[in-house]
Amino acid sequence: MSDVRGVPATVTVVIPTRGRPRLVVRAVRSALDQTCPPHEVVVVVDGRDPATEQALAGLDPRVVVVPLASSGGAAAARNAGVTRATGDLIAFLDDDDLWLPAKLQRQWAVLAAATDPWNTVVSTAAFWDTGDGATVWPTRSPRPGEPIAEYLFVRDHAGEGLLATPTILLPRTLAAAHPMDPTMRIHEDLDWFLRLEAAGASFVVLPQPLVRVDASSGRQSLSSQSTWSESLAWSVEHRARLGPRAFSGFVLTEAGRAAVRSDAPLGTRTAILRCAMGGRPRPRDVARYLALNAAPSRLRSWVHARRLGSTS
Repeated sequence: MSDVRGVPATVTVVIPTRGRPRLVVRAVRSALDQTCPPHEVVVVVDGRDPATEQALAGLDPRVVVVPLASSGGAAAARNAGVTRATGDLIAFLDDDDLWLPAKLQRQWAVLAAATDPWNTVVSTAAFWDTGDGATVWPTRSPRPGEPIAEYLFVRDHAGEGLLATPTILLPRTLAAAHPMDPTMRIHEDLDWFLRLEAAGASFVVLPQPLVRVDASSGRQSLSSQSTWSESLAWSVEHRARLGPRAFSGFVLTEAGRAAVRSDAPLGTRTAILRCAMGGRPRPRDVARYLALNAAPSRLRSWVHARRLGSTS
């Protein structure tokens, strides 16, 4: 990669990892094998992990290993990678995910054509692989002027709007000025997107699936394990930043579905609906939530499995 608007631009790939030496080597190779190769791949080992450090040793001169003395979580590891990076652009990748070979090249072309490339975040669609099949999400890009929270949570179907961290490419200056919050246990990626938007960043999502995400049942993020009460408390705290439409959508999907999956009492699920009504919910979202609550637990489990397991 040569330049964006005449400014030399190199790419640093940042990969947080711990305890998965075989997988992280595979992820690193998918980054190194890009049609437009990165300047460097910074692998941040989140806590003591000699096996991973040994697996990465001598792999490629572009691979920089940053071992952390203790585990601080994915957000802290990514921040450490951004701090160590020397490239002009940052691309995030998770240790159990893979990039298709043209990922960086296609994002680069979008960034170079952007009105303000140094305040642009470029994402892509991805294959979400459950082991039984793969679904391509998101199914659309943000509309012009659409707030990022509404893109993510005011949606008609699963996966319509989505930003996955392993698909993100952005300027290092932007990532360094607005690091992820390492103190957050849940929704730290959403919090980061909201702060980037508030700082003036715009988001572009390529519709082509250029990343393969491991969405198997054994792989869950902290956010996916969050309880309904944690998600509800987060949404109430950040209600103003979400906006009334996205607030209601978030409460009904993230908090509401977590409550239904955990078989929370009917009173709890009713309280969640009441909270969502305090924003600006769409009738279809309320109807979908009521239908989900009325469905037998076995049917709910089947529908949840189908949402992740439908093949593309």
